[in-house]
Amino acid sequence: MSWVFSSLHTSVGLAFVGAVVGEYSGSSQGVGYMILQAEGSFDINTVMAGIVVLTLFALVLYGAVGRVERRLMKWQPRSAETEKL
Repeated sequence: MSWVFSSLHTSVGLAFVGAVVGEYSGSSQGVGYMILQAEGSFDINTVMAGIVVLTLFALVLYGAVGRVERRLMKWQPRSAETEKL
């Protein structure tokens, strides 16, 4: 179970990046498309707003994975509780 969650932390981020790159390169709507259109018109405020929205959404996804991990792995001791060698 711990291997699944350690891989899930990485794969959630990469899947999100893949979805945004897909929107950026081949879509007619979405945040990636909005960023692409704003870059074409040199609208830096919209580009930065899109990046901030994507960053916040990625942090929410990462936090959700961490919360599910803590809930499902209650049996695993915390790092402060483990015995120091």
